[in-house]
Amino acid sequence: MENLPAESSLPQPPQHAPSANSRQALFVAIERANDAVVAETRALRKRAGVDLRDFERRKSQALLDLTRAGRNLGEGPADAALVEHLRKLRASLDDNMKLLSTHLRAVREISELISRSLIEAESDGTYSRQFGAGQA
Repeated sequence: MENLPAESSLPQPPQHAPSANSRQALFVAIERANDAVVAETRALRKRAGVDLRDFERRKSQALLDLTRAGRNLGEGPADAALVEHLRKLRASLDDNMKLLSTHLRAVREISELISRSLIEAESDGTYSRQFGAGQA
């Protein structure tokens, strides 16, 4: 059997630095994601009719863009600008999640009230078949 060099002594593939285009694509993807999240949060705060499907589509597309841009970036340490952009996105996501959780709790409470009211209305005889049976 041949004597092979130890694995650590084999030449390692060079770690390539991310291209300027890859970096820029990631920054653009982060900004688009942040814009979508902030827009949804703003709309929810206004308490106006919100098309959540549109925001869901925008956030899904942003996630896809982030995934693709991140893959093209390669490995290596993140620089301060990238970390700052990601922190900004994280803060926006946290704010959005808190607001969506509040809305979800409100919807649950309202649906529970409606369900309870329907059950109570049925049990007090209001909708029984005997009511008004002799009337035509």
